[in-house]
Amino acid sequence: MKNFIKLKNKFIINEYSIQQLRVWYGKKDNNKFKGIWYSDVECQDKDTIFGSIPAQFRPYFAMRIMEVNTRIPPHTDSRILSTINFYIKTDNCLTQFYKFKSENPTTTQVENQTDGFLFNVEDLETADSFIAESNDAYLLDVSKPHSVIPLEVTNIHRSAIVLQTDRFAFDEVLEMLKETNNT
Repeated sequence: MKNFIKLKNKFIINEYSIQQLRVWYGKKDNNKFKGIWYSDVECQDKDTIFGSIPAQFRPYFAMRIMEVNTRIPPHTDSRILSTINFYIKTDNCLTQFYKFKSENPTTTQVENQTDGFLFNVEDLETADSFIAESNDAYLLDVSKPHSVIPLEVTNIHRSAIVLQTDRFAFDEVLEMLKETNNT
């Protein structure tokens, strides 16, 4: 079973404006936040982005901007089943998915995590992975453990416009993408 799929179409994000911070996951390191955060976003290309899914399903997706400035350990997302990431800046990072080695992995949570968890890498084995490039779009099953691993530098600032849903699972969103001729 796939954990992600690359959309066949490229999406160029021309202009956007970051609005209110919605949620963050991570920690302060020397008074600087390290982690991942999501903000509201106004985007010139909003219609094109939302056009990737059929109109009747659009109310069930939230459009945000995701920003990442460090390595992100294996985790599952909180309150999100699947996401479509429209990458703006990727900083040569590997998105790695994992399978559980046992039925009872050790879990922890950082501040703001609800139904998502962090996992010890010792409890996991690697599965499929990808390296996104700017203007790529990927559907991800974020209910499965995944991480973000910088391949070159540790001082990254990765960003993507995301369409997130807490209602539809990966396979359901995949069918929507087929309907709009994106897979």
